[in-house]
Parts: sequence; structure tokens; C-alpha cells
Amino acid sequence: MPNCKALTKAGAPCRAKAGPNGTCYLHDSPERARLLGQIGGQKNRQQLPEPPTGPFTLTDLRNTLATTIRGVQSKTITPRAAGAIAQLSNSMKSMLVADELERRVAALEQQLAEQHRAAAYASEAETAATYEEAAEQLMEEQVSSSPDAGQPVEGTEDGIEDRGERIAEEEG
Repeated sequence: MPNCKALTKAGAPCRAKAGPNGTCYLHDSPERARLLGQIGGQKNRQQLPEPPTGPFTLTDLRNTLATTIRGVQSKTITPRAAGAIAQLSNSMKSMLVADELERRVAALEQQLAEQHRAAAYASEAETAATYEEAAEQLMEEQVSSSPDAGQPVEGTEDGIEDRGERIAEEEG
């Protein structure tokens, strides 16, 4: 059987065996060639392991890496895909560690704020008690230092406070 009469994309003569039309199967129907290429490419796709749902934990990362290692050993995952999974897992591990530290710091800050509030409340109660004691002492001092009704008030001739009454009498 003779070779195909068509030329390749590079311009060289096609070396496939010619069919009844003088061209090979692929040059006879280029659309079928494209479809066959797509089918072959879909079969060769690498399937990555299913990611866990929900938030990642360190246990999830460990299990994903173990599955990836087994996949590379059984040749169901390419070393290139495994390398990408390992890099992503390393990044996720760093973020999980940072997240754990952030949560711990937030808990400590909240605990510290509660302690400050409790101390402020105790301080306010102490201050209020001190003010009450001071007010009681002041009242006692005022009561003990107030003049008796029979005693003349200093600064007046007859012992009666004028409260402005004398000034009005003198002016009038």
C-alpha cells in the first residue's frame, strides 16, 4: 500500500498508509482526529484526591499527604502533582499554626480585659465606700461644730444671722 499524499503541519510528506481516497484516515477526516485527541487527553488526566470538606485540621493535612504518597507509589498521582499538594499542605500548616496562636492570644486578651473590669469594679466599690465614710465624717464634724441655738453667732451683735435682712433695713 502506498503512503498518504497529504503533507504534515511541518510540510513533510505524511508517512501513514493511504486509504481508498489516497489519504490516511486522519487526513481524510480532520474533525475525527481532533475528537480522538480530546478523548485520549481526557483519559490521561490525573485525578487528585478529594479534598476534605469544611475547615482543614492538621490531621486532614497528614491524611492528605499520606494519600498523596501512596498515590505516587502506585503511580496514580504524578510526582509533579504530589509536589504541588505538598507545597499547598505546607502553606496550610503554617496558616493553621498562626490561626491557633491568634485564637490563644484573643482568649488571653479577653481574660485580661475581664480581670481589668473586675479590678475596676472593686476599685469603684472601694471609692464609693471611701466617699460615704468621708461624707459621714463631714456630717459629724458639721453637727459637732454647729453653734447651739443659745450661743451667739460670730460676727453679729445680737447672735442672729442677718442673711441680708440687716442690709435691707439699713438701706431703707
